[in-house]
Amino acid sequence: MIRTLLGVGAFLSLALSAQSTPGPTFEVASVKPAAPAQGRGGQASTSGDRVTMVNTTVSNVIGRAYQVKFGQIDGPPWIFSERYDIVAKAPDNTPKDQIPLMLQALLADRFKLKVHRETRELPIYALVFVKPSPKLEHAEGEAIGGADLAADGRRRFLRTSMDQLVQYLTLMTGRPVLNKTDLPGAYNIPLDLSMEEMGGINASSDAQPRPSIFTSVQEIGLKLESRKAPFEVIVVDGGTKTPTEN
Repeated sequence: MIRTLLGVGAFLSLALSAQSTPGPTFEVASVKPAAPAQGRGGQASTSGDRVTMVNTTVSNVIGRAYQVKFGQIDGPPWIFSERYDIVAKAPDNTPKDQIPLMLQALLADRFKLKVHRETRELPIYALVFVKPSPKLEHAEGEAIGGADLAADGRRRFLRTSMDQLVQYLTLMTGRPVLNKTDLPGAYNIPLDLSMEEMGGINASSDAQPRPSIFTSVQEIGLKLESRKAPFEVIVVDGGTKTPTEN
């Protein structure tokens, strides 16, 4: 009986030790509030073992850390509005798949962020095939997802698959877009952007009006249908908008 109890005690000790084992972290990291004059746009890049995020929000960091889209993040307003400059250095030769885990650790350490995961029915768009169109031109070769954007907002995707197209449409609509076309291969696809979707580019008095992305999609024989689908959501339960000192 004594041996059995000792065995259970040793097992529990090992289990607790495994649970407390820290995950991967950055060697050094600088987290500072961004200058107010930087506006709303942000930039992020990863070069080797260095991660740089300029004028970013905590929600953007959460997206990279937990591999979710903007609509899959919920929490207090400050995680979407407050902006920061983050520069972090990972240990040499860190595998790329470890960087998200390091960002999770950074959020917990510097912002005291506490999160949980849950599944929610979210509004999405399904991209469906309606009818053949001469504007939807089948391209030879493998899909590369290239694009050519003119100053007036006329965009042409080159050798682009439907899976690659929905990634762009997700950005433009602000909702997850799922490929439900069943169209294989690659295509050359013209898509015009409205002035609003272009962020005001070339919005002069003589600028020609452009259709919305929904109209442009219909003109190539496709359609964006509003639906709902289950998605994992990262919910922020607590944290501080003032990061701890570097």
